Amino acid sequence: MRGFFLTLAILVPIAGLASSAGSNNLVTAAAPTHGAAVLTTGPDLESASDTLAIIRWTTTNPGGTDLHFGIAHYGTDPKKMNKIAKSPNRLNRSRPETIFRVRIDGLDPHTTYYYRVESVGATGTNDGVSSSVKTFKTK
Repeated sequence: MRGFFLTLAILVPIAGLASSAGSNNLVTAAAPTHGAAVLTTGPDLESASDTLAIIRWTTTNPGGTDLHFGIAHYGTDPKKMNKIAKSPNRLNRSRPETIFRVRIDGLDPHTTYYYRVESVGATGTNDGVSSSVKTFKTK
């Protein structure tokens, strides 16, 4: 007689995933459980004003949940990017790539900011994307 095993997984939200822009909470995501996404374009500054910036990047379509979050870690010191901005994004499975945009509010005018981006699924599973550190300056 052959037996079989049933595996049950319990998903628990990661602390800090619901943090808002300006929060000092760091987002720590679990390792990818699906094929890792690849950064194909960016991240780049899409637009900036005196107190606002929009960062944009493109990845191959990540696996996992349909809901994903683009996350920007930023600050005025490249060694201390402890502020976080994030935006939800719904995957379009009929497209080979996903475009992420994150809006960063509450910035100081005439200031240089450092940032890096990543993306995670709704369960906190990292997509395998993490950019190098880049900069932008507000007007």
